[in-house]
Amino acid sequence: NSYIKRFRYCEYLGKYFCQCCHRNEINYIPGHIIRKWDFKQYPVSNFSWRLLSRIFNEPYFNLSTINPSLFKRVKLLETVHAFRVQLMYLCKFLRICKYSESLVGDINAEPSHWYEDVDVYSISDLVGIKNSSIVTKLKDLVTKSIDHVEQCSFCQGFGYICELCGDESDIIYPFQLQTVVVCKDCTSCFHKACYVEGKCPKCIRIEARRQRQLLETKIFDSSEEESGS
Repeated sequence: NSYIKRFRYCEYLGKYFCQCCHRNEINYIPGHIIRKWDFKQYPVSNFSWRLLSRIFNEPYFNLSTINPSLFKRVKLLETVHAFRVQLMYLCKFLRICKYSESLVGDINAEPSHWYEDVDVYSISDLVGIKNSSIVTKLKDLVTKSIDHVEQCSFCQGFGYICELCGDESDIIYPFQLQTVVVCKDCTSCFHKACYVEGKCPKCIRIEARRQRQLLETKIFDSSEEESGS
């Protein structure tokens, strides 16, 4: 028993280590956070501590793939994901606007995966969601960005008019998640109330054009074969 007590358990690797290789340092366990939303720090081996510290800020975890049910359990995750999707769309406006340099600088100061790869998270992100610090940052960035786009005549020029209702007085934007839907195929924007899945007018035109070109190609090939014979 005295011999066994000399060994220390590593919560990350699930193995025992001697005291030289395990100094009882503690760290977050990614699996505990992602599976159980458990942010307690546990004793880990020296190797595990170095590894976990090294990946702390790396966006290695796609929660939608690993544990999608976590979004239903943790409402803040849904809130953060919505903010990140909004910021992703907003960046497309801000990066081509000559009047948004300061705001773009604020966004660039944050991790790029927040707005470039909205489904992945680092352990640092998840800790920030748990303590609400990231929620505050994202909300501030999104609010300022929306204010800019809606007040900037240059950015407004890149807004959309819903082709289904044709209301030219209502310019819509992809970051208006509550009222606007973005076609997953052609990225056109429509009012949610107007849109019917699978009946995007732009996609219908694109498909009609493709079919027409295909038919013209077949007719051309057929005429070439006839003239050759």
